[in-house]
Amino acid sequence: MEEKYYIEYENEIYEKDLPKNHLQDWISQVLTEVDREGFSVSLLFTDDERIKELNNNYRGKDMATDVLSFSQMEGEEFGFENHFLGDIVIAVPYVTEQAKRLGHSVFEEVRYLIVHGILHLMGYDHNEDEDCEMSRLEKNIYKKLTGETVE
Repeated sequence: MEEKYYIEYENEIYEKDLPKNHLQDWISQVLTEVDREGFSVSLLFTDDERIKELNNNYRGKDMATDVLSFSQMEGEEFGFENHFLGDIVIAVPYVTEQAKRLGHSVFEEVRYLIVHGILHLMGYDHNEDEDCEMSRLEKNIYKKLTGETVE
C-alpha cells in the first residue's frame, strides 16, 4: 500500500502514544471530511526546542507552540496539479502539557491539532476570536468524526 501521509518522529518514544496507523486513518477521515480525498500531507512530531526554532524562523515568534503548518497550496499557481497540501509539525512535549491542562489524552489533542493544521494548509486562518469560522469548522469536524465536543 502506498503511504499517502508521511509521518516522522524525531524521537521514537513519541510513536508509543501516537501510532502511525491510527494517525493515517485519522488524516484520511479528516481529508475526506474537507473534500480533499487523494491529497497528502506530512506530519512531523518534534520537541519544544525544534518547534520554537521553526516558529522563530518562519513566524518571528521566539517561543514554542503546539502546532505549525507549512502549506504548499498558497501563493501563485504551480502550473501543474498539486496534491500535496503541506507539512504539519507538532511539538509532543508542549502538546502533552496542553492535554493535561485540558483534561484529555495526548492522542485526542493531536487529533484535534491535525484538524487544525489541515485547515491551515487549506488556507484557513484564525485570530484570537474563539468563535471565528476556522474555530467553528475544526470543532464541527472533530465532533462529527469522534462524537466528542472540544473546548
